[in-house]
Amino acid sequence: MNVFMKKKFNGDGTCRQFLLLAGYVVKRRILPIILAAGIGAAWMEIQSCAETQKDREIQTCTEIQENIKTIAENEDLSENFYITEIHEGDEIFERINRRSYQENDNISLDELRYLKIQHYDFEHEIQEGELIVNEAIAEDCLDIFKQLFEAEYEIASVRLIDEYWTGDGDTTDTASIEENNTSAFCYRTVTGGGNLSNHALGLAIDINPRQNPYFSYSTGEPVWYHEGDEIYLDRDAGMEHVITEEDLCYKLFTEYGFTWGGSWNNPKDYQHFERKGQ
Repeated sequence: MNVFMKKKFNGDGTCRQFLLLAGYVVKRRILPIILAAGIGAAWMEIQSCAETQKDREIQTCTEIQENIKTIAENEDLSENFYITEIHEGDEIFERINRRSYQENDNISLDELRYLKIQHYDFEHEIQEGELIVNEAIAEDCLDIFKQLFEAEYEIASVRLIDEYWTGDGDTTDTASIEENNTSAFCYRTVTGGGNLSNHALGLAIDINPRQNPYFSYSTGEPVWYHEGDEIYLDRDAGMEHVITEEDLCYKLFTEYGFTWGGSWNNPKDYQHFERKGQ
């Protein structure tokens, strides 16, 4: 975003300053026009000046650019966080068809939504991410991931599970988890069972699965499915990226009505958040 200062000279040689922001002229004291530009409300005080007429040209004003940095960031959020429908034949459909999306009687294509987001990875670098979820939770999921991004919450990877496709939903889920990928929709059965998963309905999301594993206690002792999962049995060890009830991820998802798999008795699915459809 470019911000410029324009100086209009009076007859006595003094000048008044105006702010040019994205093509709008904004007078001193308040920036109400920013609302019309869709950027958000902002307040700014611009000091009057007394300069000679030779300095009339428009010049970049670094100080004011810093003052409205948050406005630009908010504008970027709207550009990088959005929801779209999925239509047969479009680019997203071609990526998921006969992979995570299968012809079925339980979930139709028009009930799913594609989410584009940004997130901080484990190197604290900003990355683009994408998810497919049920339309019933799409807006809330977008809000949650916006807030996680604003808090600089780290998520290793957020890619469509189709990028790890092995030929079926169950082994693809395993491959995605091995890469510590956060994912949502995949038409598959539940882990260790034959019933349809809530992931198959686009109503569940798994976050940072390697640090937040799935543990079965059917035998009374924990059973895990990925090498190294056992080090995360102790949820109070203070390791990074572990979801607990004190974690921001837990707080946001549960605030929006999601159930956390870490609260279950058996299994314990610490990566998993799900919500019933409306």
